[in-house]
Amino acid sequence: MSVRCALVLVLAISTIGKVWHRSELAEFGDTLRMGLRLPRARLVAGAWVAVEGITAIALALPVTVADAAVLAVGVFGCLTAGAALLVAQHRGFACNCFGAKQSRLSWRTVLRNGGLTAAALLLAVGLRLRGAAAAPPAPVLLAAVLTVLLGAVLIWQAGPLGVLLRQSAIRHQGSRPVTPRSALSGGRR
Repeated sequence: MSVRCALVLVLAISTIGKVWHRSELAEFGDTLRMGLRLPRARLVAGAWVAVEGITAIALALPVTVADAAVLAVGVFGCLTAGAALLVAQHRGFACNCFGAKQSRLSWRTVLRNGGLTAAALLLAVGLRLRGAAAAPPAPVLLAAVLTVLLGAVLIWQAGPLGVLLRQSAIRHQGSRPVTPRSALSGGRR
């Protein structure tokens, strides 16, 4: 259930980001045109965003989750392959992935997308083996949603939280005198 929620969140953020910021959609189309040499790249970019949105909604609905998981494998598989082709060109393509500031595509991007592809594949296989009709109990669903949302918030705020923790550590060290540790005392003060 957590994997399902995470995939819905990733696809929803990607879709909303491109719809909300039209420049990101235009940039995505330009990357498809210049990097992958796709004809009618802006049209393809718009259709891609629609597929991402439809996949997110279909993953969220119990009736369509099994088919949507298979679609998600295709979506993330294409993103992984496309990112790999762009990185292999060494032309410095960038993206606004996950609503983050524009960053250069790298093999790390390819690995992240590969992880999402693997997660979608595990979801699809798990749903086929278990049977998609069995809906999880409400507490399991709530726990999965809250876990994914908490993880998303922590990832989103990782930079500011890191700065806050470093500042706190510096202040904490500055508030008490530091005494040297003795090798003879086993490092105890």
